[in-house]
Amino acid sequence: MIKKIIIPRISETNLTKHIGNDIVPVWMEERYMEIFQLFSKDPYEVNLIVVNINIDFLKEIFFGKDVEILTSVKKIGNASFVLHQEMYQDRNLCVRALTTLVHFDYSIHKPVPIPPRVSEMLRQHMMSNP
Repeated sequence: MIKKIIIPRISETNLTKHIGNDIVPVWMEERYMEIFQLFSKDPYEVNLIVVNINIDFLKEIFFGKDVEILTSVKKIGNASFVLHQEMYQDRNLCVRALTTLVHFDYSIHKPVPIPPRVSEMLRQHMMSNP
């Protein structure tokens, strides 16, 4: 599991005085970077595509208080894997999300198997209770 802290910016607040629902996927994507680095140190050579995102907005997130984001791997397939993310503010679960990513070869425009060494590193980030 990867733990990171986000400090909400005032520019991310909406008219209802909480963090906009359009900001949450941006924060999620920023947290993918450590997972992406398992595939390549160069972010332009990662060759992963997002094919599905499910986000449950459980509580509002507010400006002025840090947000802890937990990222873990829920499932690993042959050419794809699922990330599980949770966002907490004041120890309250505010967001829960699942993102499916596919290892993709752009030269043939098809999914390709995740390399065994990367699969093993992904396993190190598996959820303890999937």
